[in-house]
Amino acid sequence: MKKMKVSCVGCSLADFVYANVNFSSDAFKKYLSRTDGDGGLNPGHLVFAEDLEKFAGKPFAQVRDEITGGAQPHAFNIGGPAIVALINAAQLLYDQNIEFDFYGALGQDDTAEKILSILKQTPVNIDNYIHKPGFSPFTDVFSDPNYHDGKGERSFVNNIGSAWEYTPAMLDKRFFDADIVFFGATALVPLIHDHLTTLLKKGREEGCVNIVTTVFDFRNEKKNAGGKWPLGESDESYRLIDLLIVDWEEAMKLSGKKNIDDAVEFFIANGLRSFIITHGAENFYAWSDGSFFKKQELIALPVCSLVGERIKKNPELRGDTTGCGDNFAGGVLASVARQFYDGKKGSMDIIEACSWGCGSGGFACFYIGGTYLEKAPGEKKAKVSEFQQTFKNQLEK
Repeated sequence: MKKMKVSCVGCSLADFVYANVNFSSDAFKKYLSRTDGDGGLNPGHLVFAEDLEKFAGKPFAQVRDEITGGAQPHAFNIGGPAIVALINAAQLLYDQNIEFDFYGALGQDDTAEKILSILKQTPVNIDNYIHKPGFSPFTDVFSDPNYHDGKGERSFVNNIGSAWEYTPAMLDKRFFDADIVFFGATALVPLIHDHLTTLLKKGREEGCVNIVTTVFDFRNEKKNAGGKWPLGESDESYRLIDLLIVDWEEAMKLSGKKNIDDAVEFFIANGLRSFIITHGAENFYAWSDGSFFKKQELIALPVCSLVGERIKKNPELRGDTTGCGDNFAGGVLASVARQFYDGKKGSMDIIEACSWGCGSGGFACFYIGGTYLEKAPGEKKAKVSEFQQTFKNQLEK
């Protein structure tokens, strides 16, 4: 039986999830951002702890206690758009001869051991997840399940930690000895992000499929508030990407545009082969030029209706929205890997990939945090499949 390999580098960290924060409270509103890049909190976005401290004029621990009322985290989980996506893809393809390898940096602290203990319960290979000086990357996630008329939202306070020490030189020949290379939210692994064009070029030279997902890039937002974000050394990155998965705001920031039509035009003009633009609980968009997936004109797609229906009927089943986007990306990755493995290169279907993304993101609404630990292999695939099939049924109506 043939074997396939997916290599992944990007954001992996510890998530400390505070599940019932009220974004309308005076304590939270006190620390809301007033101007782009000022270091204040912004629902749906990420800010660095050190910048929030400057904005607030006090240690982050005090800010956190005010916002949460001194509560302890409701959950400790593995977070980060790279590792969460990879875990989901590996769980969905548990019965295939596909290896999923993660590359990244942990610190030398107790959090690192907690992260590794959880990852050992997943199908992901972590032999290349190395220890570097300093503390492990972590994020405090403030989640308000009632925000956006009950659709929920999060606000992230990030500490990059040892991810500062991870360099392109650490992505050796083994990383590129893969069928697919997945760059997940590299803005939180700064030296990888700043050299992304070079790494994508290497992936293309080695015959790899290049998939990129993004995250709110507060580092570059702070450098150039309201301006266009870079993706690697130059916009040459886009022509080297086979599939870009990006949310609505990140699409605007990366393109430097103000509306979906202009952002789409920017991506196409810069040679991007295919993209998916998510938009929370709103319709999302997909497009392909026909060179990676089969050709697909720009299409708006709905999110899975079963999520809202089930939460409305059984509100006690609701988890939080942390990791929905990361799991969406992992579902898409799983579908791409499966279609590629099945020999459909050149005739792959981006809508099929979106169905597994939508199913994965939908199921993530029913547990707290991004990573779901299975009781047995195949458990998550069975749960995600229900939402995936509902999504496909919606499209047929």
